[in-house]
Amino acid sequence: MRRRRTLALLNVAALLALFGTVAAGQAVPMASGLPPGAFTVQPKVADPACNGGRGVSLNVPGADNAVVSSATMGDGSTLLAFSNVYPGSRSVLLRSITPACEANRELGNDGAATITIPSGLLPARHGGGPGFPERGVWINTIEPRGGGGAIIAGAYGGNWTVGELTSSGTVDQTFGTHGWVVMPFRGEVTAILPEPSGRIVVAGDNGGGGCCTVNWAAALSKRGLIEKGFGTGGRAPLPTGEDSGVQSLELEPNGDILADIDYGHMGCYGVAPAMLTPSGAAEPTFAARLRRFWGALGFNTFVGDLYVAGRGFTLVGTGQKPCAENLSLSAPSATGLIARFRIDGQPAGPTIRFSSRLQVGGEVLLEGHDAIVATGPLSNPLALTLTALRPDGTTDTSFGSRGHVQISTTLHGTLSITEAIAPEIVAIAAGYGRNQVQLIRVRL
Repeated sequence: MRRRRTLALLNVAALLALFGTVAAGQAVPMASGLPPGAFTVQPKVADPACNGGRGVSLNVPGADNAVVSSATMGDGSTLLAFSNVYPGSRSVLLRSITPACEANRELGNDGAATITIPSGLLPARHGGGPGFPERGVWINTIEPRGGGGAIIAGAYGGNWTVGELTSSGTVDQTFGTHGWVVMPFRGEVTAILPEPSGRIVVAGDNGGGGCCTVNWAAALSKRGLIEKGFGTGGRAPLPTGEDSGVQSLELEPNGDILADIDYGHMGCYGVAPAMLTPSGAAEPTFAARLRRFWGALGFNTFVGDLYVAGRGFTLVGTGQKPCAENLSLSAPSATGLIARFRIDGQPAGPTIRFSSRLQVGGEVLLEGHDAIVATGPLSNPLALTLTALRPDGTTDTSFGSRGHVQISTTLHGTLSITEAIAPEIVAIAAGYGRNQVQLIRVRL
């Protein structure tokens, strides 16, 4: 099974302190290689087809002031979108990189393209709100669409916004209005789920921030019409915690929708799964059963991820009773666990516990014989550890060096794992002040 989480690599809090513009329509060169040591991984782990294992560097004007999102497409290429933070821009820069880490000439002009949202779609009530540009579009997430192309989503003028791309990197004019749908919901979309029927389920928040965040899900038809019958008035509420956000949406075999909501405030972090029926109704008894599960654990801090597994889902992560009040996170009481659930939230078998160390930012990237868990402390945003866990919670020592792989970069900025599709993981680093984005592929 493919497991993916597309992230905005430069978080908004950091970006608000940066300045610059994305040069709409300007060609974006790709460096022939990275300087020695730009990415560091164990020998025989980095994919040699990707520039001899060194990865590739993109020189992107305005990259130090951009929301960066990415996805691995059906042909294995990596699609990246760069949207300006402040001042807002109606244009989004696209870059496409082949599995061999070369410019993908199937998209735009030698792997580069610029798309623009019409000014006429600016919502009547705009002004950005807290943290949003008044007249700018942000692309927070990308999801490949069957048959080529992709769904992109984020915010325009502080309202939920969804667009559709063709495989060549142009906006599909048959979707919505000139390829875009600006929904009458304040905030931004952070997760997309294209269903086999063609329907598109999206989820996001109201942009409230902190204590005032509200999370929702909504649905669009194949051609971009809002489904008024989804939820109540076209929206379905999702769990909300302080500083929370919807990280991903996944489809259960029966059509139910699994939502992964993360939250964290003042050192207390958590994961709040939610299950919606195809019509956007909350799955009966689901929330109550999950509350009993968390209550029995007694965790005030939990960092992890979840994914669809058979008819149900699996939760993998690490928790502890006290909140994580500092960045050392030695946490002798930390407990790793793997827990499996049915679609209705009923535990399916015993919870597996294993010794662990809590590190903020962990996520499960791949389901299979092993779960690949990425962790990295907030104190070092340029280093990540990948660990392979067997279904019983033990470490698979055949992976990397005794079960672990270290990835780090010398680029001053942020390093994130954005994609996991067997047999590879894609890691991307975005740098501050250097207009650079770097990409490396790690073989599983």
